[in-house]
Amino acid sequence: MKAINSTIDILLIDNNQVDSRELEYFLKNIKSKSFKLTRVKDLNASLEFIKQDHHDLIFYIVTQHEYSNLSILLKLRETNSREIPLILISTINEFDINLLNVAIDDYLIWSDISATLLEKTIYLALKKANNRKESTLIAHENIELDSQLLTTKKLFQTIIDNTSTLIWMCDELGNSTFFNQAWNRLLGQNIETRLNSKWMLNIHPQDFAKCDRQFNQALSETEGFRISYRLKCADNQYRWISNYAVPQFSVSGKFEGLVGYCFDITSHKTIEQKLIQRAASDRLLAHITQKIHASLDLDQILQTTVAELHQFLQADKIQINRLQEGKLTLLFESKFNNQPLSCDIDHPQRFPILLFQNNLAQLAAGEIATQEEVDSPMSKGDLCSILMIPILPEDKLWGILCIEQCSISREWNTEEIKLLERVALELSVAIKQAKLYQQLEEANQELEALSVVDGLTKIANRRKFDNYIAAEWTRLAREQNPLSLILCDIDYFKLYNDTYGHQAGDRCLQEVAQAISKVIKRPADLVARYGGEEFVFVLPNTPMAGAKYLAQQVRLQIETLRLPHINSPVDLYVTLSLGVSCCIPSANFSFHTLVTAADKGLYQAKATGRNRVVEYEIEPE
Repeated sequence: MKAINSTIDILLIDNNQVDSRELEYFLKNIKSKSFKLTRVKDLNASLEFIKQDHHDLIFYIVTQHEYSNLSILLKLRETNSREIPLILISTINEFDINLLNVAIDDYLIWSDISATLLEKTIYLALKKANNRKESTLIAHENIELDSQLLTTKKLFQTIIDNTSTLIWMCDELGNSTFFNQAWNRLLGQNIETRLNSKWMLNIHPQDFAKCDRQFNQALSETEGFRISYRLKCADNQYRWISNYAVPQFSVSGKFEGLVGYCFDITSHKTIEQKLIQRAASDRLLAHITQKIHASLDLDQILQTTVAELHQFLQADKIQINRLQEGKLTLLFESKFNNQPLSCDIDHPQRFPILLFQNNLAQLAAGEIATQEEVDSPMSKGDLCSILMIPILPEDKLWGILCIEQCSISREWNTEEIKLLERVALELSVAIKQAKLYQQLEEANQELEALSVVDGLTKIANRRKFDNYIAAEWTRLAREQNPLSLILCDIDYFKLYNDTYGHQAGDRCLQEVAQAISKVIKRPADLVARYGGEEFVFVLPNTPMAGAKYLAQQVRLQIETLRLPHINSPVDLYVTLSLGVSCCIPSANFSFHTLVTAADKGLYQAKATGRNRVVEYEIEPE
């Protein structure tokens, strides 16, 4: 797979003349990669491009004719010897992909395509292609090993005198009767010595009981066996031996003992263990990746990752440290001391700071840092192996994934390092994802705040009023407490605009809104612009008397502004007319009844001379 920052070469096969500009637009919006898009409309031309062997990915636009699609796909698969990942794009929403019956890497619906979906699809397709190559390589290695083993078995009888295969024989009582020369080379002891002692004494202590049991069982039941074990050799190192034994019978059918032949399968075991470890690493990485994609809680992702890596690697300590202003802060730690995971940033830093500082440039460049057998401040002078993996979202060093092994000397193998690098890459994705989510949340909160604020007066708008009074109506109906409403209007505001202009009218509305807010200031009270020159006040837990008092205070506050209104028939200054209503909310009628009553009070205030407060009682239904 190409590196993240390199250009990905895409071949687009579009027999239906589908406009590729939209696809190019989505590709340009994928910031993590750059793309080169080559579009061809002819099948033969596309096959020539594939033969040139320089594309990383193939997009094929599906038509309505499945037989035509099938034919084209078969041609593509036949020509695609390098197995370039193939992704289908259908312009038909209900197209049945199963009708084609041809292996593809992924499938997209044109109408559903987005930059995010396209990025994930491309990433997964390239990843699957890379996995196929690795699987093919491993399969070839296994085939080669099995072939070697089979060949050795067939040649056993003809090369026994010169073979390196370990051949042994024993009688019906289990006494050794024959060892070939290969045993001398392996064990460093002569044949006579081996014949006069039990050869199984060189078997690893953990394997000895199993071997002894199976050997004695084969003797008692006069049958063969097959077993693998570790055997100490002349260099005092253990090697894996695969031991085959078959029973020997005389012409009369009497059991005469066993013939065994052994093979050194150390390399095979190494590959097997490597495959097992790789499979376990892939499962762990898939599990971590799934959790990252399923959660936006970065702390939870980091904590879970540390815990699962700790369980998998069985290291003494695993940490995630955040780099801030040149200093490391411990975020999460997991270790073998029966203590819970920690997120205490005030805890004394227990990290090889000197090792980090000496390798800062290397880590910032995306390279791992490792040091074997160093003194750890927590190991009390014992030797310690340390591995540091950089976490680099957006190509900038964010922090360090640190693994320490101090109880025993440990050399980190290639599979472990690859796993940790892949985990660090997934964590980088999670950090970027969390950052984007936080920015989105902040933008949404800002938009939400703006959506309920009147742009001119900077107080609540009509939408906020509707939502608030509905919620308070429900709450106070449950509590059976009063809810009051004041609806007010600037007297002869049209004349004000005609006299002073609309800009002055806007300033007038702003000053009136500010003056009202100085009077109506309880946290539960709401001042909102109702529309035009009208304002409304919602007063929870306020009886009629209290609402009338506040309405008078608002009216007097506007008078004290002394805003000139020379053409007003009421006064030389701006005045307010106010209508007041109050009730105990009930499920039998809605808050609109309260609004209607306040509106009627406002109408009467205007009809009786303006610049006054009029209460209006709600008529029982």
